Amino acid sequence: MATIVALAITIASPLKTTGATNGMILISTRKSQDLSINTTDALDQKGPGQASQGDVAMAELLGDNGYSSRIVLDASLNSNIGGDPEPYLHPTDATFNATLVILSGSSGSADVPQMADKGIPVMIGEHSCIGDRAIFCSCFMYTNGATSGNIVNPGAGQYMKVLASNHPILQGIPLDPQGRVKIFRDPYPEENAHVPTGGKPNYEYSWTAIDAVGAAKGTTVLGLLDSNTNKAVFAVNDVGGLLGNGTTNSVRLIHWIVNEDGSGGSRRMFNALTEIGRVIFVRTVKWALGDTLQPYQGLGIIDVSQVGNASVKLSWQGSAR
Repeated sequence: MATIVALAITIASPLKTTGATNGMILISTRKSQDLSINTTDALDQKGPGQASQGDVAMAELLGDNGYSSRIVLDASLNSNIGGDPEPYLHPTDATFNATLVILSGSSGSADVPQMADKGIPVMIGEHSCIGDRAIFCSCFMYTNGATSGNIVNPGAGQYMKVLASNHPILQGIPLDPQGRVKIFRDPYPEENAHVPTGGKPNYEYSWTAIDAVGAAKGTTVLGLLDSNTNKAVFAVNDVGGLLGNGTTNSVRLIHWIVNEDGSGGSRRMFNALTEIGRVIFVRTVKWALGDTLQPYQGLGIIDVSQVGNASVKLSWQGSAR
């Protein structure tokens, strides 16, 4: 009988806080999960039903790292379809004001709210909203929104080619000799073992991708899809950055790596992140909130992959002395 042993070691880096980090992080989730709005998800016999596992996993990771969050229906935040974001962004008790909004991509694109004009940083995992498409949520980080899409495994590759290793988010993140970081893990041995025939896979990942050539002047592309380096999968546009519609950015905007593939997917893409992918997510949140990040200090592990049924391949930076 094969035994799998996992060793997890966390090394904390010093952190200086400069932004408003004590408040609520809002995570948008798809309206079709709510029976008062739609029965699409609840009646889908293949699942996942009335929850998006990736959104929940995101909230759990935020909680593990000291942040409070609320998972909110996209329709409740979307004033274009009758929602009112104000009670969520600025509730009666200002202690619980929103400090960051994450558009996870579990939504249908028409339901995603416009958040870039609310004076609050935004992380965008919905590919339709990172560019200049003629939809309500567009954030104009790119001028070629029509080229955006969620690129799903297999064939997409698990690696991101890093372009800006000195950016505060990525500084100190261990890269392989090709300048890459493994964002999505390998499947667990039995992750899809009991999925019914024709069911949605438990192991699945999805990149938030767009042609990099259309990046607005103020957008810094941090990472490309390694299997297709024409595609940007991670980028930022800082306060004061020029956007694709000619306006100047007033908040930190982040084109986030993971798209939850809301329309028909398993909606557990976030769950497929590697440990270093999770580190990058938390560092991205900290950067969005205005924290001053120190270079990441870890063990220099580049890759952990399963080889056969009983062996694990470990790659790291440095020597084994």
